Amino acid sequence: MIALYIVGSLVVLAVAVYLLEPFLYAFLFSKLIELFVKNPPFLEVEKVFPEARLLRENWKLIQQEARALLEDVESIPKFHEVDSLQRFISAKDNVAWRTFFLKGFNRWLPQNCARAPRTTELLRRLPLISTAMFSIIDGGKHIPLHVGFFKSVLRYHLALVVPQDAPVYIIVGGQEYHWREGQDVLFDDTYLHEVWNKSGQRRVVLFCDLLRDKTLPPLFRWLNRLMFRLLAGSRKLQQAARRAEVARDIRS
Repeated sequence: MIALYIVGSLVVLAVAVYLLEPFLYAFLFSKLIELFVKNPPFLEVEKVFPEARLLRENWKLIQQEARALLEDVESIPKFHEVDSLQRFISAKDNVAWRTFFLKGFNRWLPQNCARAPRTTELLRRLPLISTAMFSIIDGGKHIPLHVGFFKSVLRYHLALVVPQDAPVYIIVGGQEYHWREGQDVLFDDTYLHEVWNKSGQRRVVLFCDLLRDKTLPPLFRWLNRLMFRLLAGSRKLQQAARRAEVARDIRS
């Protein structure tokens, strides 16, 4: 019975690939995963993603490259300029949320990677990371309540620059987490979540999506990779990746 359900779901998904926008068929697949996989809003980094130790141990190096990018922060696109679907959460309060992508849906952005070569080198050693960027939010920014549509990934943050003069935190599934420089956190963004930067200064994290693997049954690991490849190949996401590339050398 379960096998028939899975086959039927795959047929629906295959049709959706051709007829629907990427976020819609990803949402359908996420609902399928939810029938079999349950997890709390926050997950243990060491248990689910022990390889993150590589990033934690080198956080100062990553921070250095992030700070260099901030020297010309105005050249870094705002999130909704990369992906128009993010306008509601990115542009609502007119306070900047900028995103410097190194990798988007398994596609490396060569020009951007050249500006953070040591961070890129570390990320290339972690193949389960499907998306990686420096997420930069200005002081006073509130990212309103929203929910991720793609349960195929988990979200990882490594805090790089965190103001100390006021609370800077994320709430996921009703649970509050305050970033601390050099510390990381792993969460499921399909829970309702929001971000507050109550400081007057910028907050920067290395923001990664981690392809689910250990938290899925064996069959679903294969299906998850298949769905991810289909989604990554969509024209909409490829166009977003091109918009994410910073045309000029922001360190010049």
